[in-house]
Amino acid sequence: MNRHLGLTLLAALALICALSPATPALADNDKFPGYEKIGSKKVDFGGDKDTIEITAKEGRFSSIYIAVDDGDLVMHDIDIVFGDGTKQSPNVRVEFEQGSRSRKIDLEGEARVIKEITFKYKSKVKGFKGKATVEIWGKNVGGNDGPDKPLQYKGFEHLGTRKVDFLADKDTIEVGANEGRFKGAMITCEDGEVEMWNVKFEFGNGEPYSPDTRHEFKEGSRSVNWDFPGEARIIKKVSFWYKSRVKEGKATIRVYGKQGSGEPTPHVKEPKDRFPGWEHLGSRKVDYIADKDTINCEGEGAFTSFKIEVEEGNLEMWDIQVTFGNGDEQDVKTRLEFDEDTRSREIDLPGKARKIKKVVFKYKSKIAGFKGKATINLYGKKA
Repeated sequence: MNRHLGLTLLAALALICALSPATPALADNDKFPGYEKIGSKKVDFGGDKDTIEITAKEGRFSSIYIAVDDGDLVMHDIDIVFGDGTKQSPNVRVEFEQGSRSRKIDLEGEARVIKEITFKYKSKVKGFKGKATVEIWGKNVGGNDGPDKPLQYKGFEHLGTRKVDFLADKDTIEVGANEGRFKGAMITCEDGEVEMWNVKFEFGNGEPYSPDTRHEFKEGSRSVNWDFPGEARIIKKVSFWYKSRVKEGKATIRVYGKQGSGEPTPHVKEPKDRFPGWEHLGSRKVDYIADKDTINCEGEGAFTSFKIEVEEGNLEMWDIQVTFGNGDEQDVKTRLEFDEDTRSREIDLPGKARKIKKVVFKYKSKIAGFKGKATINLYGKKA
């Protein structure tokens, strides 16, 4: 090649290199798609153990990557410490070359809050001095609304949360009737390991339900789905007895209700509007400890028959005595069994239409030892 031509080509190449833009470094968000950097630390090759405090205090993570820049490292004895103080020690030994990363490390259970990661390491180059940068990348599946935001489960609605102290052995989550009606429930545990037994649901009518269960929760786990007997129910509160498998800290217990038909709970009509052609004569809240009660009638006019409705309770009723406006009495020879929100058959009065003054009845709960109150409504059919 002609010497002058060679110099000319070299000069042209130099000019092209000078004018060409440098290759841009990957932006942080492009290094691990779907992951966010949650902590980093400059580590000294003179040391052999270090800890990275996790800076992403909000959110829950399902897996992590470890990446190393500016050095070649061998890393081992990795301890991932979660928000409740428990830890996971993945059985892994990673050899990093400059700019490399670990395999994906899945976290045990469901998404977790990460507090810190501790690891031992050494340089791959004997006697090497300097610093490398270790980065932790996490997959955030809990969103950015903080660690107290409940996870969502298809077909379930979050009803309540309770931070439980490991020194206690019983706690309660109040729910309330405004949440709707549910045909089942489940319980989840976060930030701790808890053994739970004797779970008791109390429904809107005061009736209890205790599924036969003893459940061991690992951090981030959930119970089986309990199906309630009968139709969809209002849940008033949930009580549970438990003990911790971790000595210190608090766990987060959440209750989720299994939605009924998926449709909004219909508006409950007032008693006076429930049965066209019937007049609401009176109501009485009855205590299961008593066995006799009276409804003083409010309706005007004469009636040919009556029926009884029971809300929020399961009752057996007998010895029904009707007192008419003139003082005459009628003993109704019948024994009625009511489930929650049911009504009796139509009961005819003797003779012509009569004014009803009061109705006295004896009753008891269908559930032995049950405490609470039910509402009894009395209706009359006008002539």
